[in-house]
Amino acid sequence: MTTLSRQVLVERVLTLWLRENRDTHSIASELGIDEDDVCKIIEQSEGRRP
Repeated sequence: MTTLSRQVLVERVLTLWLRENRDTHSIASELGIDEDDVCKIIEQSEGRRP
């Protein structure tokens, strides 16, 4: 995955999580990625290490 596509994915996950109050399962399903990856993105954005 390129840096740009990773950045776009992170932005999309955080938008769904923070602005739309979506759960991690629905985000993973919509974006076609593993739910663990969604959790890691959210944790990293909050300054936590997964």
